[in-house]
Amino acid sequence: MSDISAQWIQATLSDAAEALQEALDKLEEHPDEETAEYILKHDLVNVYAKLNYAVNSARLGPAALSALSEDELIAWPAKMPFYTFDEIDMLGAEEEDAETHEVK
Repeated sequence: MSDISAQWIQATLSDAAEALQEALDKLEEHPDEETAEYILKHDLVNVYAKLNYAVNSARLGPAALSALSEDELIAWPAKMPFYTFDEIDMLGAEEEDAETHEVK
């Protein structure tokens, strides 16, 4: 059984979704390059921080606020539940090796 609270994930992802929706609304209201650049450099940074927070606090829930520093809470998660680019590269190399050594 998982020690991740579905309620906590829902709350933190809802917060990230709201921030993303605000960015979309801003761009819809002002569909110009200057606004788009601002959103890219500022608003999306906020969205990523909120998504990272959701991942980094998933196991601790609200206790993460006192257990982790702000930087740890919003940092890109050290271990994501999917392959990293290095792991993908390694898988590709393994597949190439397997193809090279196949009997034809």
